[in-house]
Amino acid sequence: MAKKTARDKKTGRTGQGGSPLQPQQAADYFIGGMIRQRRKELSLTLEAVASASGVAISFLSEIERDQSSPSVATLIKLCTVLGIPVGSLFQSNQAVVVRADARERMRYGGQNIAYELLTSKTATKLAGIWGQLEPGASSGADLHALEAEEQLVFVVDGTMIMLFQNEEIELRAGDSLTFDPRRPHRYFNPSKTKAATAICIITPQPR
Repeated sequence: MAKKTARDKKTGRTGQGGSPLQPQQAADYFIGGMIRQRRKELSLTLEAVASASGVAISFLSEIERDQSSPSVATLIKLCTVLGIPVGSLFQSNQAVVVRADARERMRYGGQNIAYELLTSKTATKLAGIWGQLEPGASSGADLHALEAEEQLVFVVDGTMIMLFQNEEIELRAGDSLTFDPRRPHRYFNPSKTKAATAICIITPQPR
């Protein structure tokens, strides 16, 4: 069973809004290229986008060059400022059968988290995500919300902490949690030595 405890303050370790990426990881994300291309399409300066989204210009520059990964909350803010539908991050180009060794890497935020899409290009009413959280991994320091109706998180291995405004829920291997993704939340792996694996199902696909 998931454990609940009252919560008065944030825990989990994260940087200003994301984390450095190793060179070999950068090509897997392509978040920076997406942000930079859209900013140039709109003829917006780094300063304008940074100011509107509440991040430092230097940090936005690092994101665009795939030298840092934004937190989930920061990525959602950037998408809003640039008019990128958040739902587009959850759309898949994969065949009907998604093989375990051929999953599409998802462009999403967080610190030391690898996201892979489980849903195929035929999916229109839900999004399925496989998440691998390295020790200490986090979605970021700030709470975020998604424009969808229901979200299921199932922990396959390890431990995952789900944080809401005044609530902490610990999920261990085999535990699951269903909640309204419009409720501000964040998550992290509390272990310093063991990775965590989780499956996330969101319906309908976030808008």
